[in-house]
Amino acid sequence: MFRLNTPSHRAFGASVASALAAAVLAACGGGGGGPYTTVGAIPTLAAATGPLGVVPDSSTGFTSPPKSATEYDKHLALATANAGTKPAADAAPAPGTAAQYDPAALRTQWCYTAEHTSFPPELSDHNIVPPTQMFDNMWSFGPRWVLQYAFKADNGKSFLIDTLNNTGEAQSITEPGLLAMGSSASQLEGAMPTHGHGDHYGGAGYLQQTYGIPIYLGSADASVGAKATPPFTVTQLDSSNLQPQAKDFGGLSMTLLSTPGHTVGTFSGVVPAKLNGKTYHLAFWGGTGMPGTISLAQQYLDGSERLYRLSAAQKIDGTIHTHPFVDGSLAKLDALKANPQSYSSANPFLIGNALALRSLSILRECAAAKVAQLDATAKIPGWITTAVQVTQATNSPGMMQATAVVTDPFGFVQNGHVNFTAQPAGETCTSYTNAKGVAGCTFPSTATSVTAEFAEGTLSDGTVELASATTAQVK
Repeated sequence: MFRLNTPSHRAFGASVASALAAAVLAACGGGGGGPYTTVGAIPTLAAATGPLGVVPDSSTGFTSPPKSATEYDKHLALATANAGTKPAADAAPAPGTAAQYDPAALRTQWCYTAEHTSFPPELSDHNIVPPTQMFDNMWSFGPRWVLQYAFKADNGKSFLIDTLNNTGEAQSITEPGLLAMGSSASQLEGAMPTHGHGDHYGGAGYLQQTYGIPIYLGSADASVGAKATPPFTVTQLDSSNLQPQAKDFGGLSMTLLSTPGHTVGTFSGVVPAKLNGKTYHLAFWGGTGMPGTISLAQQYLDGSERLYRLSAAQKIDGTIHTHPFVDGSLAKLDALKANPQSYSSANPFLIGNALALRSLSILRECAAAKVAQLDATAKIPGWITTAVQVTQATNSPGMMQATAVVTDPFGFVQNGHVNFTAQPAGETCTSYTNAKGVAGCTFPSTATSVTAEFAEGTLSDGTVELASATTAQVK
């Protein structure tokens, strides 16, 4: 068999493909002026008609903050909107998981110290979380108000994030907890308090003096080691380096991020969570209470933004926090305590990338509100979450058509840049959303799945519409 490739045959092929595409689009409500664009021989049918915007939709339940709102109130309102009222359409967790996402609780806790001068009442809960397996390589134990996470590497060594409050808790909680997870304190490769407050490094001196382990702490907080009871020597993490830092602690690899604000040496990051042969990624925020000075509050805000960016780049699947009531980790641990084996079949920590990033966007807006509270002249662009939902992904003879809708908490995103990728061929196509948030592409070959990615953009008032993505199977 041979194939002619003369200009006349290529033109004929293009005209046939164009006619077929037009028929498909007409049947699906497309056509001239519609939301569709195409790849290959099929001509482009749509482009942006103006700047990025949002067409209000009253059914969302949220209304954009009025222009008369103070900067403080604006960011609190955006935090509420980002939290949402239910999981976004594109945020379904992986099959076999039982995601827990409580928008009201997340909004309350992330913003607590931006709205209150008192401490959250959960800090008074000194009941103990028993050793609880969260993943194949990860456990948690400690007081409900502040606990620690223990990781077990493939080589049998273990590592701690946080060391609890004091020597007594290290002896009565940490040592038995490590034994319960099939390890022991003698197999510890080290521990990393998230920052230089005693409820996070209190057990470090005992663990170091008893087992000789290194204690990793941000260099800007390192002076607390000499003042601790008992004192400990700090292996310093570079607080001045604000870029992601890849670290390996005896077989446990994680990405750390200096996020000063809560203290000058606070560290956050992304850790691996292994389950049934697959590695997931969980983000952790190292400091909770917001600072009372504008300089530290600005650093806190900057750190929250950089953690969001890191988490988006690493496609996190969930979050953890050593004050576990803040991000919903405590409720998830309670669920695992009630059904210990469910971690492997219905893991509540795997809330999915979209919801995990949504949680961190609440943190960012709460941090922005705190800056505005301390500096009435501050002008801080809002960050708004978006969601992409594939509404059609259908194969026809010789082609595949996909459409998607992009929304934010207030309505339809208009003139948004959407990139479609069809698999297994890896073909790509760019489209722009119409006034109903709809974008679409027609591909010149069939596919098994399609990914729609909304590219981050900025509204005319400086508000950032955050990127989002989803993947759907083609019918």
